[in-house]
Amino acid sequence: MKREENLLFKELCKFKKETFDEDLLRFATPHVLGFLFFNRMQGIAYDRIRRQGLLGKVNREFRNSLKSAFDQNVIKNHSFAKCVKMVAAILNELDCKAAMLKGAFLCNHYPEGYRTSNDIDLLVRPEDVTTVGNALLEAGFKQGNVRNGEFVPASRKEIIESKMMRGETVPYIKLVDLPNMKYLEVDINFSLDYKNGETDVLENILEKADVINENGILLPTLSKEDFFIHLCAHLYKEATTLPWVEMHRDMTLYKYCDIYMLLSEMEEKDIDTVFARAKELNMEKVCAYTIIEASDLFDIDSSNAKLISESVLADDRDFILTVVSPRDKKLLKYQTANATERFFMEERVADLKEV
Repeated sequence: MKREENLLFKELCKFKKETFDEDLLRFATPHVLGFLFFNRMQGIAYDRIRRQGLLGKVNREFRNSLKSAFDQNVIKNHSFAKCVKMVAAILNELDCKAAMLKGAFLCNHYPEGYRTSNDIDLLVRPEDVTTVGNALLEAGFKQGNVRNGEFVPASRKEIIESKMMRGETVPYIKLVDLPNMKYLEVDINFSLDYKNGETDVLENILEKADVINENGILLPTLSKEDFFIHLCAHLYKEATTLPWVEMHRDMTLYKYCDIYMLLSEMEEKDIDTVFARAKELNMEKVCAYTIIEASDLFDIDSSNAKLISESVLADDRDFILTVVSPRDKKLLKYQTANATERFFMEERVADLKEV
């Protein structure tokens, strides 16, 4: 896309910003529209224009496409909230700790129509996987996958291999037949992508997990700081793993938007608490990485979180630019430091050089 199209795209995504550069709407092209959908930011973009009273300034096809997507998001939000409430009720009846992650909390935390999710991620202790899995089976879930809109049951071999090799179960699927949501998928995770040699991190964060009231839903989830750290870790893994870069799924903006939203709700004391906890979990650099990248993408220049993050990475600036290739255990490095410039590259993989 051209420079002006890039600027409009970013302006449409910064939903916490009170002002809007109206002149940029002249560049509301199909390229910008497609990029909004690719990055799952179409609902936010529509409401950003609407709240500014600028819908009449945008060409009809651009405006109507965003409105249709926003309306569909609202319908799906209602369906997903019902699913979250159902799964939360199942978990709250169990005599074990289980935390609902990512979209289960975030979709209901954003303004309506902004973010959608297709599944519910759970984090449990390895010894509790069977208990949680059986509870889902009793509630009508079946293990398998949805392919081409239809449920395909998992084989016994797939179920065993997933638990042994991936640290998560084969998805639990239920036909819910709700508007814009035929099936619900629940993924049970019982390991983390990050470890601390001295501490059982999984046990540590689940011990601090609790039930919160999120818009009327009693939601079992991680503590506020652990939720943020886990989100950072998940984003970091996908952004710095070569296959994700090759699939163009490494910098999908909705993931950075989650960080942008949560940061906007934090006071300085909250940031201090997050970094103190991140240090305890040996996750300071991962949090710093995510905050710096999100700050660049959403033009957050003066936040305390960014200043602390830059301090954490002062002696290791290459941490932000390093990508891992799991296939051959090689390290690669981006030649372009600026996150926004990398984000708008058609082929980021071409910017990588082997270390």
